[in-house]
Amino acid sequence: CYAKCINLKRETEPEIYDAIRFGAVLENVVYNEDTYEVDYDDTSLTENTRVSYPLQFIQNARIPAKTEHHPSQIIFLTCDAFGILPPI
Repeated sequence: CYAKCINLKRETEPEIYDAIRFGAVLENVVYNEDTYEVDYDDTSLTENTRVSYPLQFIQNARIPAKTEHHPSQIIFLTCDAFGILPPI
């Protein structure tokens, strides 16, 4: 899973907040180097803060994450400030 974590609070996003533990990867976040406490409200680096975590970290996740059919269409949304998309 991949989620934004700017202004993240347990009261508003408890599943995402609780998924942030050992095994999760935080990106572009600021933390206190003495206490290792993350400041999700700090935008000094960027507002584009993210967290990646395994699906198993969500309490009510359907494991394995299977469906009866594959999608017939996939839409890829992008916004590129330079007009050039990297090859996939």
